[in-house]
Amino acid sequence: MSYAIRVEGLGKRYDINRSSKAQTTSIRDQISNGIHRLLGRSAPSPLVAESDAVEHESLRATQEHAQQKEFWALKDVDFEVGHGERIGIIGANGAGKSTLLKILSRITAPTEGRVEIRGKVASLLEVGTGFHPELSGRENIYLNGAILGMSRSEIRAKFDQIVEFSGVEKFIDTPVKHYSSGMYVRLAFSVSAWLDPDILIVDEVLAVGDSAFQKKCAERIKDMTKEGRTVLFVSHSMATVNQTCHKALYLENGRVVTFAPVEEATIEYQRHAANDGGDGGWHQAEFITSDNKNQVIYNKLRPAELICARVLDSHDKNSDKIDIAELFFVEIEYSIEAEVQQGVVPNLHFYDELGGRVFISFPQSMFSGQKGHYIIRCKIPAFALNTGRYMITLALSTYVQEEPNHFEVTSCLRFEIVERDISLDVRRHGFTGVLPGYSRPRFDWEQMD
Repeated sequence: MSYAIRVEGLGKRYDINRSSKAQTTSIRDQISNGIHRLLGRSAPSPLVAESDAVEHESLRATQEHAQQKEFWALKDVDFEVGHGERIGIIGANGAGKSTLLKILSRITAPTEGRVEIRGKVASLLEVGTGFHPELSGRENIYLNGAILGMSRSEIRAKFDQIVEFSGVEKFIDTPVKHYSSGMYVRLAFSVSAWLDPDILIVDEVLAVGDSAFQKKCAERIKDMTKEGRTVLFVSHSMATVNQTCHKALYLENGRVVTFAPVEEATIEYQRHAANDGGDGGWHQAEFITSDNKNQVIYNKLRPAELICARVLDSHDKNSDKIDIAELFFVEIEYSIEAEVQQGVVPNLHFYDELGGRVFISFPQSMFSGQKGHYIIRCKIPAFALNTGRYMITLALSTYVQEEPNHFEVTSCLRFEIVERDISLDVRRHGFTGVLPGYSRPRFDWEQMD
């Protein structure tokens, strides 16, 4: 497969003590400034300037390197993107994501290395990027199309699709300075996605839109790649990256940690992020309210108190690694300080390590709401969960009340399902690879005559 983007030895260095009045080399900003001069107004601060990278990428780095004169936002970055691929770019704040996108968008130049881009690039890096506030939505569509090198007739042919997708028909002749941030994003994405760019670069700005529009954007991105267009997408939502992208580029401190299939890369990022939390590791087989950092959220009346919770293996031992072929238990210990006449419902919410909900478990009947000390268990059978890491959010509730939850605590138990001996699963029939999915249920099969 031929490449749409090739990056070799890319690096970007900034002078931390550099004046904030650095001049921009962005063509887009020069056009915007020129329009302001024609209108007799002073030019605003550029939407995207080289010095912005310090603001966007290096707050943490500035603190760490305060005594140094330079900061490398990117260093030794290498990767290649094929035509029609959807690539997620992930990493913590300050990892270099926005700097990379600005270089690929030709907004700022690299300090070292080489970037080859084949095709027209449309980028959406900030709310209202490329829009002139004094111009109407209609005028900005034509302005952006011209920047992409399209003729007026080509823009006119796409105009109705852009406006319909954006949902701002009623305001298309209103100056965009009167638009809300959501309207800005809807129109800006619509322009970028419908004016036939070969490569679309999208930063976290889509998070400004509502969930319905985000879903529309995801579908449009998938349609674009089916047409052979390439999409680079930055997001802090690993669920969104997994749903949208084929592969992911994981950056840390300006360097590439991995460039791999999206699930592999996002899991690696999540695990690094969890282990950087300073709690000695991700796994947590036992949660004790009195000495744990997880916050327990209580009903204002506080009729019940959570004491502890734990994951137990089939031998009743605390364990953060459970064999897939064995049953295990989740145990909750709590006290009821004020009688709850209707009874209580303990509930467990299981999530995968990317934050996707796997299932919720409730007991078959309500438990006693009388004052007292209680220990309850949920039994999870073997193969109910596939191999992988899981988190449990637990709560005690009475759903007929106006405030149903007596207490809840998020991701307080974190454990892993492992397969120590794949030969024990006779249903593999010799297959030794990783089996996808959340569970490996034992369904009955039969051969019909």
